[in-house]
Amino acid sequence: MIDFLPLHERLLEVALQRSLGGFEQAMKRTLALFQLNGWACIFPPSIQSGGRALFVGHAVKPANSPRLARIFQEGREAVFLDPEAGTSLLSAVAREIAPVDGSRCRILRVTRAREIELVLICYRPPGAPDFDPNEVNLLTQTGRLLDRCFQVLAQDQDQEFQAGLFRMVGNLHPEGLCILDVRLRSLFENRKFREHMHCWNHGSAALQNLSLPRSVELPPAWRKACEQSFQTFQKVQVPPTSGKMVVSQGPVMSLRQEFGSGDFIEGSVRYVAFQTALGVRPYMMLTSVISPRQTVSGPVPFARLAKVLNLSRRETELAELILIGAAARKIGQRLNISLPTVKTHIRHILRKANVRTRLEFVGLCRDPLMKPAGRPTD
Repeated sequence: MIDFLPLHERLLEVALQRSLGGFEQAMKRTLALFQLNGWACIFPPSIQSGGRALFVGHAVKPANSPRLARIFQEGREAVFLDPEAGTSLLSAVAREIAPVDGSRCRILRVTRAREIELVLICYRPPGAPDFDPNEVNLLTQTGRLLDRCFQVLAQDQDQEFQAGLFRMVGNLHPEGLCILDVRLRSLFENRKFREHMHCWNHGSAALQNLSLPRSVELPPAWRKACEQSFQTFQKVQVPPTSGKMVVSQGPVMSLRQEFGSGDFIEGSVRYVAFQTALGVRPYMMLTSVISPRQTVSGPVPFARLAKVLNLSRRETELAELILIGAAARKIGQRLNISLPTVKTHIRHILRKANVRTRLEFVGLCRDPLMKPAGRPTD
């Protein structure tokens, strides 16, 4: 019989974790109270975990399960959409990852929301007694509490991302700003961006009697650009480093529409992602500005800018690749030079342009009014 006091203490320990590693270890100590010789838990996919399911196991053989690989490859929600097919698939997975052949097994499915559930697979040695109803009920309740703890952990990491994102965005000082999640839902937008989108839809006359919606209503052109940007993001190889923020180098999509009196509403769509141990969560960062006609006459010719910055031939080649968003590793492969050499060239380019980041360098090259600070122009 399980002692409830140690179980409550272990569950409290799980709830206090703020990292995936600590969460997994606390979860193992909790389920150890049930004297299992192996267990596996599949947490539902979520936006917070990068849209993927999370597998945590102890004393099981997940590497030997092609069916488990199928769950993650095809998408867990799609696989379990048919309850009968899902039950059959889980039974096969349970047999494949069992600690030893003939283990006594119990599969528990804990519903969080419609068609989204946690799966807990518990094992005992072949000769051990079967799970009695009280144990099944207690394991189910424990699984439900573990799932709630995981949701808190995911939300905490999401808040960490948003805090870092807004600090970064604050340094960019955009006139109009909007952040969208993978479902194109607005997480944050300022009043300027709502004004710009309102005028994009209704023209400059909308400013005379402005009645702003409560949240951003993206025009079709912007929505299409966001969808294309998400597709672009899916092709990005994100390094396996926890706690890394990824921002596209310059706008993935640029949009412009005449506003009136020779002015234009200009906008850019960038992909933004934050990587933690729970996965990579993609977002869109939209910026907008109203620009006079004379500021949109075209970008500075790069050959001229390279001459002003006194870039060498090799630095010019690197700079052109930076402008199309190539990562340092891709640049090295393209030019057949080592990664440290690429990084050295990039530092020299940024120093000559008197900017701190590649993003600022892209802005310098694409804004016709910007000039390299502290350097003469012809």
